[in-house]
Parts: sequence; structure tokens; C-alpha cells
Amino acid sequence: MGRLRRRLKTLAKKSTGQRTTLVCPECGEEFTCYGDIALEVIVHQWQRGRDGTDLGTEVDLADDVLRLLDHEHEVGAFLDKASGLPFLSKAAGGFDLRQPPEDGF
Repeated sequence: MGRLRRRLKTLAKKSTGQRTTLVCPECGEEFTCYGDIALEVIVHQWQRGRDGTDLGTEVDLADDVLRLLDHEHEVGAFLDKASGLPFLSKAAGGFDLRQPPEDGF
């Protein structure tokens, strides 16, 4: 578990200042969040476990991410305002793994 926390802290440092605006497709409410929002949402979902129960791990989340998670609609359906794509999609993150890399690796 300590190794995961260390990796999360490293990623948080690298993503400091990254601003993402997300839009709820159902009600149109906009959320501006800072950092790697997709990673924080995935960690939160992992922390809850498959059946929705808390796994007993504690991960600190930023206030803007907590506000996003407390929204009445499903956070996984939110759209990245800049691209119009679901913010948890690989294409929105800039990594579309459906296409092989050009250099063959």
C-alpha cells in the first residue's frame, strides 16, 4: 500500500497546475478541477471496492474532486469540455490504444 501512495504523490506533483473543466451531460453543470482528475476518480472508485463498501484505505481528495463526486449524476459520464469526449476515455487523455504507435513499438 505504501508503494501506491508514493506513486500517487509523484503523479500529483507532475500534474500540479493541470486544469480540467468537466460538464455533466445530464444537467449541464460545469466543474473546474485541478490535477489528474481521472486518476483521483479511479482511486476513489477503487477505494470503495466492487460492492461499494469502503476497503479501509484512506486517500485524501481535493475539495474540487469531492464536489465532483458528490454531484447527483454519475461522474463516469462527465465530458471533458475541451474535447467533448468522456473524461475517463483513453482518447480524452491523449492515449488512444486502439491505434498502434507509428514507430512499431
